[in-house]
Amino acid sequence: MNFISTVADLIILDLLCILCSIPVITFGAAYTAKYYVAMKIIRGEGTGVIKPFFKSFIRNFKQATIIWLVLLVAIILIIVDWRWTLYTGWEATPLLYKIGVIVFSAVAFMMTITIFPVLARYEMKTVDLFKAALTLAIIKFIPLVLIAALMFGSVIACLWYAQWFPLMYVFCSTTITYFLCLVFIKQFDKLEKEQAEKLQALKESVEYDPETDAAGNFSLAGNKKEVKKLEKNLETADASAADKSGNKLTRFLRSEKEKLKGLTAKQKAGYFAQYYLPGTLVVICFIATVCWYGYDVYKSKMRVLGGGIINGYSSEEGREYATKGFLAWGGYGKARTAALIDSEDLSFNSDVEFESQYLEISFRAALLTGNYDYLIMREDAAYNYSTPDYFQDLSSLVDMEKFSEDDFYYYVETEAEKANRSQGISIDDLMGRTKEKDDAPVPVALKLTDEIERKLGLDEQYTYYIGFARSTTLKGNENYKKFIEYLFGKC
Repeated sequence: MNFISTVADLIILDLLCILCSIPVITFGAAYTAKYYVAMKIIRGEGTGVIKPFFKSFIRNFKQATIIWLVLLVAIILIIVDWRWTLYTGWEATPLLYKIGVIVFSAVAFMMTITIFPVLARYEMKTVDLFKAALTLAIIKFIPLVLIAALMFGSVIACLWYAQWFPLMYVFCSTTITYFLCLVFIKQFDKLEKEQAEKLQALKESVEYDPETDAAGNFSLAGNKKEVKKLEKNLETADASAADKSGNKLTRFLRSEKEKLKGLTAKQKAGYFAQYYLPGTLVVICFIATVCWYGYDVYKSKMRVLGGGIINGYSSEEGREYATKGFLAWGGYGKARTAALIDSEDLSFNSDVEFESQYLEISFRAALLTGNYDYLIMREDAAYNYSTPDYFQDLSSLVDMEKFSEDDFYYYVETEAEKANRSQGISIDDLMGRTKEKDDAPVPVALKLTDEIERKLGLDEQYTYYIGFARSTTLKGNENYKKFIEYLFGKC
């Protein structure tokens, strides 16, 4: 329960930090408050989350905001530098400038993740905080680099597994907070121990002056450690006198029963709300999330094919024909599923120019990551999307001799695309595919016959093509071939 309670507190703390960072300018105060409470929780000194969070938020708001504005200016300059570097071209950028941008970015990143926890722990001048944060970043460089790698890995994981984003984000964020707190606590304890020893040695010397030598000492843990040590001794004494019969569970239940003796119903409710409600909610949310994602994974595993129609609409009978009809024809079990969605669901058009571009990019990413196994496209849509980057070369799926040349939509690489490919990284490179490029037309889509269009319920005044995405399953190409045979009667 202590572990679950700690995890629950860190999750609540992270959500508070996100909410309080929404105005952007308050990020520094929110980040400071987050680590003020998180370090208390991990030290075992914390009682509650919300009240101490806002206490730190208000107390450090002015100084944290000034620091954040300074860092924000630095971050904006870094973004401008990187944009200029990428626009100019990495090869064309002077070496000294590239080194400067990389070093400046690393320093700004390290300062951002260290300065606010230092502010959360100590009262110092702003200039001294920057010095202390830089020193901490240098001393703990290797652990911070490893945590930074975990951060970037988390971002990639959240983007790559977008459907798992809530669970991935909560897990990654809580883990990063925990490990960062361990790094900071270890260094702060070491620093405070050294400060206490120096002060003790100074007190024992004849030159000690309390009024002058106490200035500049920022150790805050001395008295707290003594109190904590005393409490630990008392707990040990109480534990030795307690009844040790039975296992850990029965002893825990007995101790809880003793605590509830003599309490009113209202007091008992308050006790449970304070100590058990957060942990219970976390367990319920965790179980619900696992069930939700487990069901999602099961549905994905049971799906044979998932397709869509661009610039066209199918009738209800057409959907039945493409899904249940195919499953029955192919002899798939009752648990297997198929899906066909039309352009209403695939609409990525918007009156806002940039929004339309983002929706289209998102759609292309969905196609690359296997959300759609095939797409039925009207001829104008085929012109926009039928490229080898998104669809398979049909010569690997069908016997070309069983179809005429006019049955295919061919992709021919333009001179501009050749120039862009020679200067950059292609989708094949990113996906680890080694395919020789040539100038020969590539058959990427197959024309639907009038009979198939009628069965699917499409508007017969237009010409439609079907293209198949690169398979993300072991039996994907076999299912594709079956579907082609189902539609065309040949494969």
